[in-house]
Amino acid sequence: MKYRSKLSIIPVALAALIAVPAAAQSEPGPYVGVSGGVSLPGNSTNEGELDSDVPATNDFAAIPAGAELQWVTDFDDGYTIAGQVGYAFENGIRIEAEGVYSRYDVGSHRDLQIGGANIGGVDSAILTRTAASPTNATVGEVLADGRGDVRTYGLFANVYYDFETGSNFRPYVGAGIGYQMIDVDYQPSGLAVADDDDGAITYQLMAGASFEVSSGVELFGQYTYRQMTDEADIPLTLLPGSLEVESQQSLVTAGVRIRF
Repeated sequence: MKYRSKLSIIPVALAALIAVPAAAQSEPGPYVGVSGGVSLPGNSTNEGELDSDVPATNDFAAIPAGAELQWVTDFDDGYTIAGQVGYAFENGIRIEAEGVYSRYDVGSHRDLQIGGANIGGVDSAILTRTAASPTNATVGEVLADGRGDVRTYGLFANVYYDFETGSNFRPYVGAGIGYQMIDVDYQPSGLAVADDDDGAITYQLMAGASFEVSSGVELFGQYTYRQMTDEADIPLTLLPGSLEVESQQSLVTAGVRIRF
């Protein structure tokens, strides 16, 4: 991913929010909120390379340092929780600090390539450097049993605009930027492949609606798209190398907001 091109989205989105004409809104002031819901992660095309040679065995040739690695990881749906502290202004603008956490499991890995060659049909001993055997599973079979999980947690600064409708119902849009850590645990078929974390600046775009159920108390539903501006650099435990792991999520959440 290109850091500058993705980061440039944020000032454009914020400028669009601030440019919306001011309108009469609910009472200004501070608020707190909590929310939770479903995380819908995008697949990750994991890419990396070997830092040193993998020695030859009786059954397999050596794999040289610098050989490129690539495979795709499919994720299951997960969950997310978040907490917010913010301030609402009279003109419909809200500013907010938000802490977030999400978790989703690995569904499967597929299409492993080493040095540009797909080795899905090769004996899995090519990775473990054990003896080849007709009874061994193939690389593709090992990877298909995904296992493992990914956890993300971060802190964001958000800006929202609440549209005045003349009723207790208010749609809104927003954008935010912050820093997110991603903790990656890949264990296909119980084989330890990678288990580490990394972080990067991350942006998010939001749209939702709130409904004031009583004075100062609002229920809200929200869609969020969140993406790291750079891949996480995760060292491998099975092979001498590292892996760049992507992180992008669609989040569908609901929560409660209390104004003071």
